[in-house]
Amino acid sequence: MCLPALGLLGFLGPVGWGAAAVVGGVILITVVKKNREEKQWISPGTQQCFDDERTWYKKEKSNEASGETGNASKKREEPCRHDEHDDDIIKGYGLGYVGTYKDDKKFRPSRCDKENEGITEADHIPPKDCLKKALNDVRMDRLLQVNPRLHEMIMSLVYDPTGQKLLTMRVLYQDHRDALTTGSSKESKICRWLLTQTILSGKDDCAVKMLKQAFIMGFVDAALRTDGKVDMSDEGTRNYYRYGYTDLVDEYLYKGIINKNQAQDLKIWVKREMHLDRDTPEYKEILEDINDLLRLFLYV
Repeated sequence: MCLPALGLLGFLGPVGWGAAAVVGGVILITVVKKNREEKQWISPGTQQCFDDERTWYKKEKSNEASGETGNASKKREEPCRHDEHDDDIIKGYGLGYVGTYKDDKKFRPSRCDKENEGITEADHIPPKDCLKKALNDVRMDRLLQVNPRLHEMIMSLVYDPTGQKLLTMRVLYQDHRDALTTGSSKESKICRWLLTQTILSGKDDCAVKMLKQAFIMGFVDAALRTDGKVDMSDEGTRNYYRYGYTDLVDEYLYKGIINKNQAQDLKIWVKREMHLDRDTPEYKEILEDINDLLRLFLYV
């Protein structure tokens, strides 16, 4: 699907697009390794460990906006591979923690120990920039009809321009910096623009598609990850992203932006690590859109 270039002329120029075309394609292709196996995963929360299996408990919130009533605590038992080093890092830094940007700042490890300064960052998912770009778009009227809670979240930027109350996930600094949605590169700007178009599409499933795209763009394969301050294995990184993405789904359900059935489907999608699979329709569409856009500007 070829996307129109309207709205992009302000930041995309003809200079350097030859190199960008090559780099952009390589980056996105390398981002996701084909992986259809259903992986076992862990929670970074405090747990008791029994050899290679752990159980974790999570309080699930009700979602009155989606027709749910009452709060319920559910016990889930899932086996997981035990890696003491990764587990210590995940728990020590609270990786995968989901909350508002304001809350994350309150509970960052650096507040208790300045040596931890700069180790973690709060990643807005979806990026704050893509929500800001949607704020004054004429298509917001349609979004209000289709998904009033998503519309409300975007409009909150009017009185909260820094996104203090928007949802974030705590990640390692190195992982946040290497995400395709972070930074000022042409590829990053295109990815954020694509997310904005998904939000403003006016489709009933725009929130679900937005989250899938954001999950794909937010996780960068280890092959692209530069050396950082924290030595985290590939499996450990996948573990805490899986946990965080699942928690994000719960939070968007709680806010009424997605419904219960959509949340269940998204959790299965995340647990199977479909955000790492280059055969998904979402991945293919992102790749096709970026390549079309790059080719368009190469010949302008």
